[in-house]
Amino acid sequence: MMFSTTARHACARAAAAWVVLLALAGCGVGVVGTGSGTGDDGNQDIQYTPLGLCTADFADAGLRCSTVSPDPFRGTSTVQWSDADKSRDASVLAVLEGNGLSLQAPCSQLAFLGNWGELPDGTHGFVGRYVSRDAIDGRPAVVHVLAAPAEPTAVGWLEMVDASGATVSGPWLMRRVEGETRFAECAP
Repeated sequence: MMFSTTARHACARAAAAWVVLLALAGCGVGVVGTGSGTGDDGNQDIQYTPLGLCTADFADAGLRCSTVSPDPFRGTSTVQWSDADKSRDASVLAVLEGNGLSLQAPCSQLAFLGNWGELPDGTHGFVGRYVSRDAIDGRPAVVHVLAAPAEPTAVGWLEMVDASGATVSGPWLMRRVEGETRFAECAP
């Protein structure tokens, strides 16, 4: 199967995003980035306190947490969430493992990598960095998991916000999926 040029570019950008995010992973717990962000360009680091993902409100419905270990920092076994239902392909895929989340939206040329934690205002989310066609050097962001009570088969809504709280992308209605997930074709 041949991928379209857009899909190949999205994959290449996603791979570049992972390299950037892996380099930033060595910067320490509780702070995303190097700590040298100035804030005037929207690149200021987001402070947070790391938490075990299995303590999240959605853990029972959307994760695979150990039932034999009380340690919340052990995290989840690998699970996938996507915005696809049984009749269509996904535009976004989130992979959760340990206490982290990686998110890809190839048609939007967007990738995110972050860890679960508590923000200074008491809210919870995945704190990390994203890359996109508009932010190729990476920017700090938070992906919030919002309840979806009207959608009983959904884990919730995912919404990505930047350091100032402005929506970067989403919200996406996410469901837990098993096996391989295909991405929808990108519109020209």
